Amino acid sequence: MVLDTEEPETERHGNFTVAGVAHRGTDVDEAALWDSIDDYADDLGDAAIGTDRYAVMFDVDADSGEFTYVAGREVEDTDDLSAELTAVEIPQATYAVLEPEYESVEEMVREIHTEELDGDRDEVHAPVFERYDSDRDPTTTADREIYVPVRDDDEY
Repeated sequence: MVLDTEEPETERHGNFTVAGVAHRGTDVDEAALWDSIDDYADDLGDAAIGTDRYAVMFDVDADSGEFTYVAGREVEDTDDLSAELTAVEIPQATYAVLEPEYESVEEMVREIHTEELDGDRDEVHAPVFERYDSDRDPTTTADREIYVPVRDDDEY
């Protein structure tokens, strides 16, 4: 198991938008996506809120294993962004905060979408995301925290 789901900490998060470079498929070259974000530095720099970066995984197809992965930044609005960028709404929800040990994004996404988080997972239709402080390298697997939606109610 790549995810430790034994009594995960939970936090209330959401109600923000991440915009960035997207990839759809069953494998992700994270380094290439993060490098390609430099091509949109002006767009994202002007619209970004803060300096944190996000990786967002969503729209998982259980049959094919395909999913969408977006490497980007939190933005206030998407009106002036390049049409080549993808915006993802992160809804307010309660998220389990997990520390994955995985070799690839594909491995992590597969496990998240088959794991039940000790039976505490309700039907929540929110993306899974990772947040990176500006001084952390999002292409390394060390010290990652992943936010997995577990409830969309008002309590923790």
